[in-house]
Amino acid sequence: MLNKNLEIQLNKQQILPILNTTELHDDINRLEVLLSNNSNIKNIEITLRQDNSFEIAKELNKNFTNINFGLGSILSERDYLKGKDAGFHFFVSPGIVTSLVKNKVTNYIPGGETISEFMYLLDNGYKNIKFFPANLAGGHKKLVSIENILKEACFIPTGGINKKNYADFISLKNVLCVGMSKFDD
Repeated sequence: MLNKNLEIQLNKQQILPILNTTELHDDINRLEVLLSNNSNIKNIEITLRQDNSFEIAKELNKNFTNINFGLGSILSERDYLKGKDAGFHFFVSPGIVTSLVKNKVTNYIPGGETISEFMYLLDNGYKNIKFFPANLAGGHKKLVSIENILKEACFIPTGGINKKNYADFISLKNVLCVGMSKFDD
């Protein structure tokens, strides 16, 4: 469940940049270039894929105070609590962390790829859903085929989204924004 302000911001910026951390210095440079060329970016997801990702994320959060950073690759309630305690604004999972869904955590974006997962999330009050891995799970054609069935669902497709295909997704009425890790290609 996203608060309305975050939902509006994500829709307005259309692309949710996803930063797969490497080294702090390199990540700072990538973000500086991105933000100098895209003044409408207010929200960025940082994935927790490397051993040092959380520490890098905390430093980026300190250095870029005008950006709302979210944590991605949230795999457990412990990951969520650690990020919440560190002041991150939103949380994204590649799948469903059941305890977060049951507790109706605000600004948590659970992931799914099947109709059953989407229905489960909708039944639990989550209309904004990460569609992952989008390109491997049917791509924009899947979202077109279900837009009149799951009318309340609003997706954030990620996984294989790039500058060549993002328009196929962002033009759909059931897409909030697209997540892209290749935002600087």
